[in-house]
Amino acid sequence: SSGINAEYGELFSKCADAAGKRYDVDKELRDQVTFMNTSLSILFLEIRVGLCEVTGKEFYCFVNTQEDENSKLCTNYTAFDFAFFRRIIEQMVVSADGSLKSTDCLTLCNNLTEGKKMSYTHAKDLLRGWVSERWLIEDRKNNSFQLGPRVTIELGQYIQSVYHDHVTNCQLCKTLCVYGSRCDSCNCKFHGHCKQRLFNNSGSLNVRCPSCKTQWDIK
Repeated sequence: SSGINAEYGELFSKCADAAGKRYDVDKELRDQVTFMNTSLSILFLEIRVGLCEVTGKEFYCFVNTQEDENSKLCTNYTAFDFAFFRRIIEQMVVSADGSLKSTDCLTLCNNLTEGKKMSYTHAKDLLRGWVSERWLIEDRKNNSFQLGPRVTIELGQYIQSVYHDHVTNCQLCKTLCVYGSRCDSCNCKFHGHCKQRLFNNSGSLNVRCPSCKTQWDIK
């Protein structure tokens, strides 16, 4: 399956302008997705929308709805590749901020299943491929990786089911939050972009945690 981002909305808007018609682009896009999903459901496929945890950007993804994690990841990858990918997800989920250093990612390939090792060259190729396919996001400045929008959209239910003791929802948008920050007072977790939007919309310096009402400092 391939990621479809919100730039298609811009394309639709340009087509409407060229035709001399006015549409509510967001509503029209949602209606079209709903219509297509009706036909796709018999094939166990669905178009889902979600936000990138890191940037807050909206993405549309063509999803396999069968709840088997191996069927979610492209068939271009082997079971051994998926074992590596699953270890990366696991380590990100249990980390403090939902990210994983590049060197730590590569270290995971040393002992995957039954003592088998993956070459660093192949592991690096997989990481590059997963970044280009939006399964992962590479933060070159901090030399780390975060989960990409395809993971949270396509594998979100799997992550919440398997790692329910380690994951939580963002207290602002109420969706899965792996990469984010916590309130110093109550430890509730928030997406960075959700927290920033709260500051931007507040119109004042008096911004409080939605959960415990502790005042936050602007950083």
